[in-house]
Amino acid sequence: MATRDVTINKVTPFSAFKVGVVMGLISLVIWLIAVTILYVGMDAAGIIEQVNSLIGGVGGEQLVGFGLVFSAAGLMGIIGTVMMAVLAPLSVVIYNAIAELLGGLSISVADEVKQVEETA
Repeated sequence: MATRDVTINKVTPFSAFKVGVVMGLISLVIWLIAVTILYVGMDAAGIIEQVNSLIGGVGGEQLVGFGLVFSAAGLMGIIGTVMMAVLAPLSVVIYNAIAELLGGLSISVADEVKQVEETA
């Protein structure tokens, strides 16, 4: 197998933005699924009822329910997605500046050679 060295000198900020948005959305979906599973488990264990009775005992009127928990988790997830989408291009700009000074990131790439069998 033949290998060659490749140096990554520049990454476009728009490509990093696209990757950041996709990764942020995937993280958002995973986050919401995890929060749902945790809420169901805590509700089955009776923790949600205990929290609601504690809130009622100190004079609070807001009950902790699935809608409130899911909304708060969704808001935090959306903030995280926006942060990831904004910070990815900024990180690339910093990388490009450093790569211009130091020469970039060198990697070795292996070329796969496919052998074609001749049939006679």
